Amino acid sequence: MKKYTIDNYIIDIDKYGLKKTWHTILSKTLNNTFNSDIFNISNYGELYEIGLEHVNKISKKEMGKYYTPRDVSNVMSNWLAPLKGDNVCDVGCGAGNLILSYLDNLNKSDAIRLISNGNIYLYDLDDIALEICKYSIAIKYGKEYLRKIHAKHCDFLDKDIKLPKNAKVISNPPYYKIIEDGKNWKITNVISDSRELYSAFIEKIITQSDSSVIITPYSFIGSGKFYSLRKVMNKYNGFVVSFDNVPGNIFNGRKHGIFNSNKGNSVRAAITVVENRDNVKGFRFSPLIRFKTEERNKMLDNNVLYSLINDRYQIVDSRHKAYYKCHSDLLSILDAWEQKSDKKMSNLIEQNDGNEIYLPTTCRYFTVGSKRNLLRDGKRVIKVKNKNTYNYVYCMMNSTFAYWYWRLYDGGINCPLTIINTIPVFLDLFNEKQLNKMNSLAEEMQSKEKEYLVYKVNAGKKQENIKFPKKYRNEINKLFFDVLEIDKNISVLNKIHSSSLFEESESEENE
Repeated sequence: MKKYTIDNYIIDIDKYGLKKTWHTILSKTLNNTFNSDIFNISNYGELYEIGLEHVNKISKKEMGKYYTPRDVSNVMSNWLAPLKGDNVCDVGCGAGNLILSYLDNLNKSDAIRLISNGNIYLYDLDDIALEICKYSIAIKYGKEYLRKIHAKHCDFLDKDIKLPKNAKVISNPPYYKIIEDGKNWKITNVISDSRELYSAFIEKIITQSDSSVIITPYSFIGSGKFYSLRKVMNKYNGFVVSFDNVPGNIFNGRKHGIFNSNKGNSVRAAITVVENRDNVKGFRFSPLIRFKTEERNKMLDNNVLYSLINDRYQIVDSRHKAYYKCHSDLLSILDAWEQKSDKKMSNLIEQNDGNEIYLPTTCRYFTVGSKRNLLRDGKRVIKVKNKNTYNYVYCMMNSTFAYWYWRLYDGGINCPLTIINTIPVFLDLFNEKQLNKMNSLAEEMQSKEKEYLVYKVNAGKKQENIKFPKKYRNEINKLFFDVLEIDKNISVLNKIHSSSLFEESESEENE
């Protein structure tokens, strides 16, 4: 029998269409009548993407589906395995990366028992991907189990679609904005406020299941439009690990398979584990994890990731509307800072009159405040009046504290004014000696701004920034520790600037 190639695949798609081609491939493979070195369960997803691109690249790019890499699937599967729930559901299953990983991580006899007892449920709006997922399970574990797998071709948000009782869910839902509500959706506050499909999936999954492990963008942790979702999460419990996308990123820069290989703009992701332990409410959080690509294998270990989660269960309310992502050993510093601050940055910033401080909008490894009007596209201007206040704000923006606050409550591409305005401030705690030190330090930095100019070309245009030597940031941090009476070495803050998970050296990258 002649081996089936990619060329044969493309010819068949043109002749029979994508759906019929895949049904033939899957049926023949299930019955051991298909001969190919290329087509196997491990790369069905990639091959399906090749077919999608060939048929209609544009519409599929807009689906916002990120394939879950195998190492991430393993982490999620390991966390799901001990959780409650007899029925295992993959919501938004796609070609089956997650559910196959979960079954692979079980003993084969346990996997077969789940399948043969009818405990596997698959949900997806893409009927071809759904069939690939269902057949992949049967091909691997036995064609006699094909009819035992519950494969639901559906819009998961349709109110008539319900998870089975005693369900535990593993999911990588689609990530895109809701343009138009489904005709048969239950329109919740989460849908109305967020207008994001992934948050609607999170809400339905956690309210209908006994437990779940879900990978999504991390924006629900702090963004204002997801406050309704966070209020829903107050009724449940578990933990969340969140990942930065520089220098390494969780999805390897792969958005919807081959369609997008831009590694620099890959989504910042979070894995949410809903444990639903007795007598506990709220969620515990890791810091925003930044890792080097070469650290990926070491990092993507359940024990390593779990060790990064602090022990504080967070509940949101009208005064504290966002979750914060804090290192365990920095919680006491955060507490001292917030508890001893009597104002927010917005109380020090003037709306009209005052001396300007210029802030670059991007802050990958540090924040900057400057007296100099920076020659760059992305910048903001805040105005501050008197000398002490001006120098305090200047020092704050050049300290680890401002950068850390952004990482705690945001950590995206830009530092929004909403974050800057809410930075806790403690100027009233300074004694005369400390004020003199602060003013002297700020004025020295202001006089040397020109010496530390750096440039980065972005979209063919030179962008100006200031990169002060670390000694200035360290001096400001030490001063702030003294004012707040924090009895720790400032080196504990190094990890906040580091580009590595396992090393605490401060990054020297330019912005």
